[in-house]
Amino acid sequence: MLRLAVKLWSYLGVGYRWTMNLWRLIIYAMLLLPGFLQMIVFYFFSPRVIRNVAYGRGPRQMLDWYLPKQSIPGQQHPVVIFVTVAQHAPNALLSMRWAGCQQGNALDMLQDVNTGISWVCRRCGMHRGDPDNVVLVGQSAGGQLGALALMRQAEQMASGLSSEQAFPPWNPADVRAFISISGAYDMAGLAEHLHKRGLYRNLFDQIMSLGGTPSMDKLSPQCVASSWGKAAAPAAFMPPVMLVHGTADKSVPSTQAQALHTALVESGVDSTCRLVDHATHTVFLLEGPMRGGKDPLMALMLPVIYGLKAS
Repeated sequence: MLRLAVKLWSYLGVGYRWTMNLWRLIIYAMLLLPGFLQMIVFYFFSPRVIRNVAYGRGPRQMLDWYLPKQSIPGQQHPVVIFVTVAQHAPNALLSMRWAGCQQGNALDMLQDVNTGISWVCRRCGMHRGDPDNVVLVGQSAGGQLGALALMRQAEQMASGLSSEQAFPPWNPADVRAFISISGAYDMAGLAEHLHKRGLYRNLFDQIMSLGGTPSMDKLSPQCVASSWGKAAAPAAFMPPVMLVHGTADKSVPSTQAQALHTALVESGVDSTCRLVDHATHTVFLLEGPMRGGKDPLMALMLPVIYGLKAS
């Protein structure tokens, strides 16, 4: 842990922006502590949470399985693969863990996500999940990784050629829909944006690297979609996509969702972009659920999750 902390410090340096943001984050977490305590009690003591299920051989390849409140014996439930933040949902939900930026590079993260999706699609039927109704959901970095994993698998299916970014392989047809929440899709643009906000470029270059070389374009879903062109072959293997983003998101600008949506539609993918007014980067998963009342994210997601199955 100390070695990883020193490595992270070497990338961040002594810049004042990230130091101020760190203190803001600490204060923010303290204000939300009552809500966090309720979630912690549910996570550790609820019989509906099956924790630390290994989906691979790696030490970080673990997921948590959230079971529905009510279940009829023999009934199958929709399955939501959530990369990477666990949230309450009225169905079988799996929260997947992957290598964080201090533990691996982008290829390590992609392999974790691909391994987890493949495991869930193969085994969800054994745990009352409906293998014909699996929805992939990603939030923030999970949105980028989920989109990239899905698109690389579609490319692999279309070309018949293996790709290191699509290992281990799985069939994108096993996923009925993909929902990305506040995802990052143009990594070069995001690097410049975050550099101004205190996450300096040298750290981001290290994270978004392949073989030790920064590879922003290859790791950007928007660049991948743009390279497909019109009526692209991989688009035929893509499930419907819904991009959800807040217009007040300062961490990842909503223009990233709009640009990816445009590129996907031009390539022939069934894509929808939902912009939520005044929503920030964290409102969908933290402030919104803690505030109570109508949840705009659930209002968007549940019709997709419980929609008609693909024939």
